[in-house]
Amino acid sequence: MSRALNLLLEQLDGEERKAAAEMNVAQLQLQRMEQQLQTLSQYQRQYVQTFQQRGRSGLEAHQFGHFRGFIDKLEIAQQQQQQGLQQARDELEQSRNAWLAVRTRKQAIEKLLAREAERKQQEAARQEQKMLDNLAIYRFHRKPL
Repeated sequence: MSRALNLLLEQLDGEERKAAAEMNVAQLQLQRMEQQLQTLSQYQRQYVQTFQQRGRSGLEAHQFGHFRGFIDKLEIAQQQQQQGLQQARDELEQSRNAWLAVRTRKQAIEKLLAREAERKQQEAARQEQKMLDNLAIYRFHRKPL
């Protein structure tokens, strides 16, 4: 039984490493997406400020349309980035759940192996005590009166 559990533990150890690596990739992807959204938002704020500054000095209709159209495109890009960010969060959560599931299974096998080792140790201690008791009885009965 313990040989099979050890093999299973090795397999789960590999699965846990793989799941942890996938979770790390998902975390990095989320961070990258958050950074991109932050950069996009910052660019949009700067562009709106430029639009407002130029608007104070007067804009022609086509310039106004150009600015407004580009700001609309930036807002759409931000919405798309938000959707991508939510998807990255979902993927991170899924990978975290997968890692936790493998980790939980691995810990259960480790507990089983620890209990098995403890049981064997207790059995060995009982056998040793039994041998010592038998030896003591043998010596007691061999004593000359």
